[in-house]
Amino acid sequence: MAYVRRCILFLAALCLSNAQPVQITTTAHGVIVTAGQKQIELSTEIERLADSQPPRTRRQSGGLELTHTLIDKTSGRRCSMVERFSKGSGAGSVRWEVQIQGEGAPWSSPIHTKIRYHVGAHTRFWTAWSSPQDDGEPEQVRRGNWINPLTTIAVPDRRFYYGAPYFTLAKPRIGFSPTSGNLISLPLVSFLEPDQDTGTSLIFSPADPLLDMTLDVGSKGSADFAQHFQRLGAGRSLHFSMDLVEHEADWRGPLRWMVEKYPSYFQPVVQTAHKLGGTSAYSTFEGPVDAPKFRDIAFRTNWKASFDFPYMGMFLPPVISESWTRFAGDSDGKVDPANQASRGHTSIAAMADYSARMRNVGFYVLNYFNVTEFGAHIAFPQPPRAASRDADLWKDPNDWLYQRLSAALLLTPEGRPYYTWGKAVALDCGEPSYQKFLLEQARRHIEQLPQSSGICIDRMDWLRLYNQKRDDGQSWFNNGPARSLYNSWHTLMAKLLPMMHAAGKVVFVNNHVKRIDLLENVDGLFDEFASHAASLNTTAFLALKRPALGWVNDEQVVRENPDAFFQRFLLLGVFPMAPFPGNDHSLLPSAWVDKEYLAYGPLLKALEERTWVLTPHAAEVENNVAQANMFSVPGGFAIVIALGGSASSARVTVRGVHNPVAAMDAWTPGSTHPVAIRQTARGARDLIVDVPLKRGCAILRIK
Repeated sequence: MAYVRRCILFLAALCLSNAQPVQITTTAHGVIVTAGQKQIELSTEIERLADSQPPRTRRQSGGLELTHTLIDKTSGRRCSMVERFSKGSGAGSVRWEVQIQGEGAPWSSPIHTKIRYHVGAHTRFWTAWSSPQDDGEPEQVRRGNWINPLTTIAVPDRRFYYGAPYFTLAKPRIGFSPTSGNLISLPLVSFLEPDQDTGTSLIFSPADPLLDMTLDVGSKGSADFAQHFQRLGAGRSLHFSMDLVEHEADWRGPLRWMVEKYPSYFQPVVQTAHKLGGTSAYSTFEGPVDAPKFRDIAFRTNWKASFDFPYMGMFLPPVISESWTRFAGDSDGKVDPANQASRGHTSIAAMADYSARMRNVGFYVLNYFNVTEFGAHIAFPQPPRAASRDADLWKDPNDWLYQRLSAALLLTPEGRPYYTWGKAVALDCGEPSYQKFLLEQARRHIEQLPQSSGICIDRMDWLRLYNQKRDDGQSWFNNGPARSLYNSWHTLMAKLLPMMHAAGKVVFVNNHVKRIDLLENVDGLFDEFASHAASLNTTAFLALKRPALGWVNDEQVVRENPDAFFQRFLLLGVFPMAPFPGNDHSLLPSAWVDKEYLAYGPLLKALEERTWVLTPHAAEVENNVAQANMFSVPGGFAIVIALGGSASSARVTVRGVHNPVAAMDAWTPGSTHPVAIRQTARGARDLIVDVPLKRGCAILRIK
């Protein structure tokens, strides 16, 4: 018979939605949290280990502590685990902290954090997913099949990966693209009861040292977060924490709680970052642009396409007035003579002048940066040195790599480099010599490109890898010590971000790996895969309070269904790339695509500098004739009503807007001016408005 010891803990100050105290009952392996009619089971388990005796229970001031002694009877491995439950920060939360101390030689085993929720007839499920519909793990990139991620579903049987599938030697997934429906970008699960307007979420802290994590959800109400490659033993202590949060039956509840609890993971440090939020480009073009036209389509930012550098990683060579030849090459590193001739030369003065000219017409420039790839035409093994003087080492990427950065090389199990675009190689940004070089590149940017707004860091997919030549003290990969490149990223960003921010420069990222814990103090996102449903959805949840710019591959992406294309971007508050001259492997100008962008231009402009409004049930459309989302913008609010098909109007309930409302109007696609709107009715806390739609869409502005 399972050991059960009852210990009642009253936390009246939690202020749960049902205004009842929490009762925590200890069991053989964890606890049962009871609030009103809800019972939620919580437990922590380490794979292959079991309690050698019933857990010891101890009351603390305002909390409860469980101590486990765990043993693997086969291997003899042992560890102690302490779980603490206490009042959480903010109304309606229980803090759950876990500390694990392993014994003996180092080892690893998946650590499972489990919640079991008692599913009722009307229970719904939600998480920060790439898709509410399971599409497996497609190996081929697909951009269709967009499903609104703001919808809830019946509790499924599914596996999700936090950010990306984890790296293994057997299936490395080099060049990972976030295009499958089984990703989550925030480590949380939510169970909702619409008939009672209550919800319960389990939320991991992004501030803890997370490595790789999976989430397995079961239709009977189970959710199992498994942490992989965490090192146990050797006296190492591992600590992580979660919160069990009560809120309304709305996906906004857990998002609001996370934003309030962990603001540095959602808010830009440099507030002018919001000025960069608009349609965008990734262009080599440096000529004059039709500024009024681009302002009409909410254009703001050009991420200056990669080819200003002589080779990957040497973004600003150690020269003052000397010019250099821009790099040109295909994915195999072969030089294309035609491209080489057309790319020509540039210099620091030319790059600075371009940023100044763009700023003078009201636009912004982000310069290219990359912290995981280096070089071009890299030879292996090391070739003879080409430069006779150290001052000339930078001119040859093989010289610079092997003379200055070789310790940072990431190697395959066969001992060879990982090659990437232009026959560059992957490096570990946690290596001190490489970090020093990257920080020097950032200093040169600050000093020599004063009118540039900052940098955008490319190719975060390499962060999935583990460097088995190094030891971060936390990772245990392939039965041995390693350095996770997630940890390498954290150590670099702790130095690079303060440097850039002190100079008023922003840092945006192209985050192939969709994880909130990688984004502390990052100012904005430039998502290369936003044409694909999965990437667009996960990016949106990472950009609740920071700008998000979305890549558009080509005109065909828009032509497939222009209204669906624009309206899903609007609904999620992500700005699609503009049709801009010289865009690299992305959308180019044409009469047709320009017309479509101009039709939606006023709606895109209405969302400039937007942040998500996360008050309970902030905006809802009667009878679900369309979808709605609400944003705060300078001077008021913007409510996106989208995907209404043939509907000519929608009745929208808006909550959280206090009197007085100075004015309301609505923009619809293709209109040359907005339509004035009057409220239909007003409840004690609600504003009810009839909004005309065109092409199934409108943006209601409340001033």
